[in-house]
Amino acid sequence: MTIDIGAGKLLAQEPTCPRDADGRPRVFIEGSGAYLTDPDGRRWIDFDNARGSVILGHGDEEVAEAIARAARGRSGVGTAWSPVLDSLLGQLQEVCGGDVVGLYRTGTAALRSVTCAVRDARERSIILSSGYHGYDPMWHCDEPFAPNQHGVVEFLFDLDVLAEWLSRPEQVAAVVVSPDHMHLGERWYTEFTRLTKEADVPVIADEVKVGLRYRAGLSTHLLDPAVWIVAKCLANGSPVAAVGGDAHLLAALEDVSFTSYFEPTALAAATTTLRRMATGQPQQAIRAAGDRFIAHTRAAFVGAGVPIDLAGNGNLFQFVCADDEVQDAFHAAAADEGLLFFEGDNQTPSTAFTDEVVEDACGRIDQVAATLAGLFTGRELTEESWYASAWGAMDGLADRPRTREETTAIVERLWED
Repeated sequence: MTIDIGAGKLLAQEPTCPRDADGRPRVFIEGSGAYLTDPDGRRWIDFDNARGSVILGHGDEEVAEAIARAARGRSGVGTAWSPVLDSLLGQLQEVCGGDVVGLYRTGTAALRSVTCAVRDARERSIILSSGYHGYDPMWHCDEPFAPNQHGVVEFLFDLDVLAEWLSRPEQVAAVVVSPDHMHLGERWYTEFTRLTKEADVPVIADEVKVGLRYRAGLSTHLLDPAVWIVAKCLANGSPVAAVGGDAHLLAALEDVSFTSYFEPTALAAATTTLRRMATGQPQQAIRAAGDRFIAHTRAAFVGAGVPIDLAGNGNLFQFVCADDEVQDAFHAAAADEGLLFFEGDNQTPSTAFTDEVVEDACGRIDQVAATLAGLFTGRELTEESWYASAWGAMDGLADRPRTREETTAIVERLWED
């Protein structure tokens, strides 16, 4: 069945969403747990999960019931404060820490707000940045390693560039970083923390993507952020983002509000989801299921001679393809088998990945491997493959040995992407 999405021409934006080979948005009419149903009645396994937001799976009963109660006016009102808001703030402080906590509707809005607040508190103009921070033009840089019109310097996770800028700490208001645990290892975080502490420059951890996904709270103990932001795993797809941290640095947030601040359905979804994420059990379940899928997939590709590896672990992982041609063929074959992946980026299983779902996914990936077997004889993963994959997932450079000259050459090749 072909769905007419011509009305989409009225939409001014081009939202990020799964698309077919012709660039048309894929259409799904129903979601249940780990499965999506398209207009033809075909069931897909969802590894995208709204780029990781649907952490508990589609149509989670507990979240749905909480939202329904709130929509009927039984869990606070949009007009004023409610006990649900008190509960959410307390949960966030307990799980993520911080002197104060604030709420927003998107991680992008939250990050801009706290970055401006920290810059005002510090009375310094330069923001050092690495990672994807959303759609806000504030973060768009025409060139790496130099300030844009907003005073943002993109250092692309390169610690040598970071050290150069931190040698002038009197200019730097903060370092904003989106943690990545697929392409950055413990050494990177240890050195990053040493550099920022020696320069006495506060760190803003943009954990919109990874916060709560790996464990109850922020994603790693190796960072000591003055300010944090979480969003995607907070409300099982409802629009809620949270910030927290040092009260002095976030003093300007006292003036921040918006009409839907007390919107009860979003708060209900967040309190219900966070209550479960705070136990750490969902993260453990996702890790076990994802690790099983990764091990099976890696073996299937090796057995079929397919030049694809996987980075990360079961909580969040990425396919690393030898080149663009291999990547395109892989995603086409995966779509034929009803495997919905976030193309060129990270894959985010949900707690709905039961043993039965994993077994189904492994059977489908076997068919993908069989389809690709023999098509790319002689192709191999190279350093370029790993750098290109990291660039696609985190808008920066993987933590791999290189000289400054090699860094410059790699950035020149990848920057236009």
